[in-house]
Amino acid sequence: MANVRIKKYWVGIISAAVLASTIALPASQAASKVTLSIWTYGNVLDPVLVAKYEKSHPNIKIQAKKNDLDGSAQSLRYALPSTAVPDIAAIEISYMGEFRNYTQYFTDLNEMTPSASTIKGNFLGWRWNQMVADTGQTLGIPTDVGGLAVAYRTDLFKKAGLPTDPTKVGELWPTWEKYIETGKKYVASQKGKAFIDIAQTIYTAVVNQGDQKYYDSKSNLIYNTNPNIQAAFNYTAAASQAKLGTNVAQYSPDWNVGLNKGLYATVLAPAWMLQYIKQYAPKTKGLWNIADLPGKAGNQGGSALSIPSRAQHQDEAWEFIRWYTSAEQQKYSFINTLTFPTITALYSDPAVGGLKDKFFNNAQVGKIYSASVNEVKPFVLGKKDRLIDSTIGQALSRVQLGKQLPQAAWTQAISDITRAIG
Repeated sequence: MANVRIKKYWVGIISAAVLASTIALPASQAASKVTLSIWTYGNVLDPVLVAKYEKSHPNIKIQAKKNDLDGSAQSLRYALPSTAVPDIAAIEISYMGEFRNYTQYFTDLNEMTPSASTIKGNFLGWRWNQMVADTGQTLGIPTDVGGLAVAYRTDLFKKAGLPTDPTKVGELWPTWEKYIETGKKYVASQKGKAFIDIAQTIYTAVVNQGDQKYYDSKSNLIYNTNPNIQAAFNYTAAASQAKLGTNVAQYSPDWNVGLNKGLYATVLAPAWMLQYIKQYAPKTKGLWNIADLPGKAGNQGGSALSIPSRAQHQDEAWEFIRWYTSAEQQKYSFINTLTFPTITALYSDPAVGGLKDKFFNNAQVGKIYSASVNEVKPFVLGKKDRLIDSTIGQALSRVQLGKQLPQAAWTQAISDITRAIG
């Protein structure tokens, strides 16, 4: 009996000590540390913002797994039916049409606390809706929007006898026909120099200016009947046949050389690409400016952050997503990395809508990209968008390399798509 009392005595002492030590610890240390896994690609996650979040949330550790765009999407596609999913998945716009159909594998953010519906009105409408399922579930929050404008070399334009003021430059090409016409004149006067880096980028720019893409409002495939798709293909093929572009791939070492040596005069540039130009062609500072895109409306790229339905730390993931996509963080990203925001109130903020960039001759980047994204018409994203984009891109590459004439390339592309989709 004495032994029992002694044991109870020491158990009581130890329990009290443990309790006291727990009370003495700050709440952030007492709680177990949570590791949030994020599958991402490119520069979706800003390391400065991630570090800022970890500092203000000492119980959270961000573990990012970075892949290329297609690799990231493929990994997520295979993982979703299993439990081997991340807490947060970054999804690029070209895959949103596919993943927004997998409602059973994603958490409906409208059901989280607080509900996504409480912040919906802050965002650019057509961008928000790109991760909303047909059944109404919100499956992702948009981090950014690409916008689209024409970055051009003022020194090369001056040498070719073209205007260099951005307003007058934009007036050269109110339409894509005029853009190509200007390109032909430039190439004729500047032997051995290209007008645009990659002619194939015209296709994406034109397609994204329509109110329909590969699917109609009822999600029926219209890739072979939508006149805007055919027009985009024809504009791009015409630019390729006129030798307006180079044969190098964007972001390749040769493309970087072209940026630095002025081997092409224009680039169809989403806002996020401007930071890339700064990084890889720093000595060209002051030689660039930004003008409106033909037709003004435009977008290329953009991501959203989603939570898989089998994620382990959904509440912590939702807290991070709301913080990361808030106005404060989006404002920081644009000012520091030119990642254009999706929160529309920022477009009238002088720090965003009024932002000028010294590298690009004090170009009014905030004003130009705000106008560009506001002009975009919403269209349906579908399951096979990436496949169709890729197949038509391959056809346009064959035209660029002189391996096929445009009509033959178009016919083969339609046949290849039809076969692939089944």
